[in-house]
Amino acid sequence: MSEIYFYKGKEEVLSKTKNAGEDLNESDQIKKIQDAFSKVLDGKNLSFLLGCGCSSFVKEIDKVKTDVGVPTMMPLAKEFYTDILLPGDKLWLKATLKLDIEVDIFKRNLEKFLGTLHSIYFFYETTGQEKGAEAIKVAGIITQARNFLLKKCLNETNRTSKADKDLVELYKSFYRKLLYRNSNLPKPNIFTTNYDLYNEIALDKLGIHYVNGFSGGIQKYFNPTIFNYALAEKMDLSQSKWSVIDNFVYLYKIHGSLNWVQADEDSKLFRVREIQETSYDNLQKQEVIMIHPTPLKQNASMGSPYSDLFREFQKKLMQNNNVLIALGYSFNDEHINNLIYQAFTIPSFRLIVLGDNNASEEIAKLQSLDDPRIWIVGGELEDTNKLHYFKGFVEKILPDLSNDEIDHKIENAIRKLFKE
Repeated sequence: MSEIYFYKGKEEVLSKTKNAGEDLNESDQIKKIQDAFSKVLDGKNLSFLLGCGCSSFVKEIDKVKTDVGVPTMMPLAKEFYTDILLPGDKLWLKATLKLDIEVDIFKRNLEKFLGTLHSIYFFYETTGQEKGAEAIKVAGIITQARNFLLKKCLNETNRTSKADKDLVELYKSFYRKLLYRNSNLPKPNIFTTNYDLYNEIALDKLGIHYVNGFSGGIQKYFNPTIFNYALAEKMDLSQSKWSVIDNFVYLYKIHGSLNWVQADEDSKLFRVREIQETSYDNLQKQEVIMIHPTPLKQNASMGSPYSDLFREFQKKLMQNNNVLIALGYSFNDEHINNLIYQAFTIPSFRLIVLGDNNASEEIAKLQSLDDPRIWIVGGELEDTNKLHYFKGFVEKILPDLSNDEIDHKIENAIRKLFKE
């Protein structure tokens, strides 16, 4: 028997139904959760927060379970410390910089390790010591970690062989289902901490237009004002009547992206450029790749473009009647968590977490608040998958508003056209 849970605050909705004498099997439990999500999708402002768990995808190849997507931060950290970082460098970091990779915060999260190294190197720069032996050593380890992340998140081997096809299809299914949300409502906001390009790949394959903060033609530069724009079609040629097109979303990569690089164009206020050629050979040549927490030198105090992206995140969270759905997010980023917690000052804000309430202290803390505006959904399915994984959410919970009636009408229309 599967073990599925659906909490609103501390109240377990499915247990309440069971205690009322209604015996629910897995299908009935999922249907009850899906019905609740159908109402959520009709809300005015809808936002998603996609964490690294969304791009991690395990499938069985030759009877061996293999991650064909992008590993999460803990496996990435383990692989880097074991296979890439030299034993001598580990000892040097601990003896000279007092940086011990066995400390839990670094052991579990490669981002924290890289961020700490950047802070140390920034100190060397601001004190004029960047040409010293210690600074050069730190810079070398930063480059190692950066290139390791770049290679793992690009996932070129699996992308080339199409071993990651199921992951691409999962992202496509996610966006395809979002398209059928009421077209009169504001377009959904997709926030992600991921550096990888699976969102963009899926959107491109589906022909969905998206705003990601970059504008331009041959060379695209970061410009946060673009988030205030929408793609619209003119409805009345004689008057200025416009309607935002249906296949349109906003994509915010709040920790940066593999294909964002530092640009040296003096005429641009925001010197961040989006590269279209995303091979490892091309990207590893770039001096600065804009992945968290790499700052631009000239904007180090402001932290652009990250400050602009986090400002947009905060602005969306503080809107009235906003729902944030967190998927594959471990709540290990204090900056993001604080912005989410601040949003609870808005009475109409609602947070829906797809996650394991037993494995995460932060999720358990959210549940302990006993706030009915906080939903926590997850659990084990009978097929050994997990409901709170991205795959479980997309396939089991996210309603497919396009199926049956709409698809049937389209098929009938095409059939009649060809017959006539």
